[in-house]
Amino acid sequence: MIAAEFENEIHEIRELYNTAEADLKNVGRIKDALIVTGVNQCRYVGQHLLRALVSTDRTEVKENLDAAKRHAQRAIYDINDSAIQYYVRQIDDLRNKHFPTVDFASVIPKYGEIIEAVVQAKSLVEANRDSLKNREKFYESTKAAVTSLHQSYMTFLEFRPELARAARRENTKQLVAWIAVGVAALSTAITVIVATLRFGLLNG
Repeated sequence: MIAAEFENEIHEIRELYNTAEADLKNVGRIKDALIVTGVNQCRYVGQHLLRALVSTDRTEVKENLDAAKRHAQRAIYDINDSAIQYYVRQIDDLRNKHFPTVDFASVIPKYGEIIEAVVQAKSLVEANRDSLKNREKFYESTKAAVTSLHQSYMTFLEFRPELARAARRENTKQLVAWIAVGVAALSTAITVIVATLRFGLLNG
């Protein structure tokens, strides 16, 4: 049985676990979001809590409670990291695959802020993935990044019809430009041919 002296640790683990569970439900609604690692971290929390519960050694109880806390913290990070990766991938696909020719800044208000949010989210994950010294602050940052990216992604979806129209206009402009180039090239070729024929007739 866990002694009353560990009441604060248990309370902290419970709060972290509740946060992880709430994030898990939130991120789990996102299509294709990978949350397996977060689920596993929650499983590890349970395993260490059970070990602490049945242990009669104070040191062993403390070690397992500390491990449970770390896994709960890691679960929060992994879950939100999955959401960050999902939103970044979706936004990049819209920009680079679906509408590569569109000038997004002319269609979406505050487009620069959206791109800044994407860049910051990528930097956040890359800079801290292997170095989680200030875990609490980092987890708060990942959750803030998820919120920002979610809003950005929803903005892209909101303006998707306008982006599609802009893409069609751009494609039409490019087609007209290519036709103009083709007509100019054909006109030049005809001029050369006519001049060559005239020169041949005059000197024939």
